[in-house]
Amino acid sequence: MPQLQAIHEPPRISVVVPLYNKAAYIKETLSSILRQTLPPSEVIVVNDGSTDEGPELVQAIDDQRLQVIHQDNQGPGSARNRGLLAASSPYVAFLDADDEWLPNFLEVTLNHLRQNSDCALCVTGQYRGEQRSDWRNVLTPLGLTSGRWQLSSELSTDQYKPNIDLLHSGAIVCDRTIIQHFGGFYDKHRCTYGEDIYLWLQIILNYPIYRDLRPLMWYHTEASDLAVWNQVRPPWPMLLEPEPIRRRCPESYRPLLENILNTYAAIAAYRATTAEDLTTANQLFKAFPDARQQMFQDWRKRVDYLIANVPNLRRTLKRFKPDG
Repeated sequence: MPQLQAIHEPPRISVVVPLYNKAAYIKETLSSILRQTLPPSEVIVVNDGSTDEGPELVQAIDDQRLQVIHQDNQGPGSARNRGLLAASSPYVAFLDADDEWLPNFLEVTLNHLRQNSDCALCVTGQYRGEQRSDWRNVLTPLGLTSGRWQLSSELSTDQYKPNIDLLHSGAIVCDRTIIQHFGGFYDKHRCTYGEDIYLWLQIILNYPIYRDLRPLMWYHTEASDLAVWNQVRPPWPMLLEPEPIRRRCPESYRPLLENILNTYAAIAAYRATTAEDLTTANQLFKAFPDARQQMFQDWRKRVDYLIANVPNLRRTLKRFKPDG
């Protein structure tokens, strides 16, 4: 495993921005990057085949730190990886072209990494959506806390997804060599969903990280052009190609990894089933046999919760109980 790089003074960090048809947002995004209290060394915008005026708006900004790379449309994972290849700083951050950082995002995250030199990355909390909902209100009741954190085999099943969901690419600063070691982001088939978790899961299986749950980035879910919020989401890439993750997983974490994969497979199978895509659901059950039982356990928990918390539901259900 590669050794983590030291943070020298002044700290150097590259920022990569994948850009695809975000002319309405890109100027605000870049403004939030360029006015950081700890300025980035370079900002690399990768135009992923945009058909709007976004690339021209970027090129009109007069800032020597800013460079634009053009490629045919290949998806966000490929665009981030292209920017990663061009990055020259020891540390790198990624921000989508419709999201924003608070002014001290880079300063806070690099300070945490300086003080916790064994941590491969630092992730912060987020505001989400037009209402700027503080995601701490979701994560704190689930037991997530700020501070140095390492994946534990004692983590309960219902804790897997919240701890992994925190790892939003726009809220992370990471050692560049670590990202390169794990092959960067998943970039096959123009993947637009889960391409980042494929990378971050491998890192937390191998390194401790630092978490600061204060919201230091603004995730504009309302502006997502990938439309994953308005359609049935496909299975995560880690379920389609899990073998590279398995190969890079320490032996002590392999049972935990299988539990995580089965948990996500159960969620993906549930989504496929509700969309009447039984072919995908059966493929997931075949690849991850424990997912079937877990999905039905989750269903039972939901029904039990509704019976316990919805007035008169039990009585109503009994009315429809078959005779005999």
